[in-house]
Amino acid sequence: MFTRRNFLKKGVATASLSAIGGISAIAEDCPFKSLSAPGPIPLNNILVDYQQEQFRGYGLKKVTICDKDSWESKRLNIMKRAELVIGHGPAPDNKPFNAEMLAETQREGYLEKKLQFPSGTGDTINGYLLVPDGTSISSPRPAILGLHGTRKEGCRILIGHVPDYPRIHAKDLAQRGYVVLVVDVITGGERIYPDYGSYDTTEFYKKFPDWSAMGKMVADHQRALDYLCSLDIVDGERLGCIGHSLGGYNSFFLNAFEPRIKAAVVSCGLSPMGGSNTPYQFARNTWFVHLNLICREYIRAGMIPCDFHEIMALGAPTPMFNYSGMKDATYFPLIANKEEDFAAWWKTVDEALTQIAGVYKTLGVPGNFERVENDEGHGFPDEIMQKAYKFLDKHLGRA
Repeated sequence: MFTRRNFLKKGVATASLSAIGGISAIAEDCPFKSLSAPGPIPLNNILVDYQQEQFRGYGLKKVTICDKDSWESKRLNIMKRAELVIGHGPAPDNKPFNAEMLAETQREGYLEKKLQFPSGTGDTINGYLLVPDGTSISSPRPAILGLHGTRKEGCRILIGHVPDYPRIHAKDLAQRGYVVLVVDVITGGERIYPDYGSYDTTEFYKKFPDWSAMGKMVADHQRALDYLCSLDIVDGERLGCIGHSLGGYNSFFLNAFEPRIKAAVVSCGLSPMGGSNTPYQFARNTWFVHLNLICREYIRAGMIPCDFHEIMALGAPTPMFNYSGMKDATYFPLIANKEEDFAAWWKTVDEALTQIAGVYKTLGVPGNFERVENDEGHGFPDEIMQKAYKFLDKHLGRA
């Protein structure tokens, strides 16, 4: 059975790139036309399912997702299609953590511990654990996994080590009373591959051609949750995650496949591939290739095997806070758009968020999905961060 917990560890085997001859290419001298937004590939509809109408497959019926049973059927469908986007990685070895503490520094209101532990898939995860002053095993605290954006410094941006970065979620939440863990993702911080720049996944795909950087990041974050749950100062029933940009993207992916998450915050992490004229932004050919390489072949055929809002919806009914800037040039880049008109892009994002809200409503918990947006760009304004912290307090119970 497909469950959120075992999905990334078992999954359905996907075709090897070697079996299909690698990613194909089109001759450069063929005629082409650059497309403006919105793109021609439609946005997948979470709230609609198409099913056979008769026993032998004759006929077609359109089913509106309207109750828990119909959503469960749709959810399983999305899980299967998500495998084509994430790929199939190795089973983790599940060896003991043997976390190594490298340094300790007392900060204002919390103890900062630099640490590292094995990922279970052949490399080492490094990061920082923030333990609020006064923490004791007699009263375990809720814990947060802080997820960083695409900065070469990696997770250090979240704990105040990088002066020009204002979104210090981990530091704020530790001072608020949460145990907080931040870790570097592959290709960032201390995990940049030798002889490559930050967020270059070339070496990763040489080793794991059938997996994806996204799948690896989620697996590493699940391993980080394993570590948090091993601590007697942490209440394993009150775990949350928060991230901006790449971190926001990782937040809803982790929430989709990890039932231990009880509240998730996403900032500027959602931009669907459907309805966009830049669907290759996450399935590109070079640099930071997020998704399984076979996903690119589907896009070439005019299909999105599983879009990001569908994956975000898998997290329902877990409480989720989403913030989006309606003029986010990271997802509507001017280099690919002649005019600075975000209306077409935002119409797609708005529809995607409306569909997600529809899933929460169908499950009887519309209040568990909170969406906030404003007329700004790719940021996380302080007043929005404060709302997000209060959201976590409400659903996790601040210590």
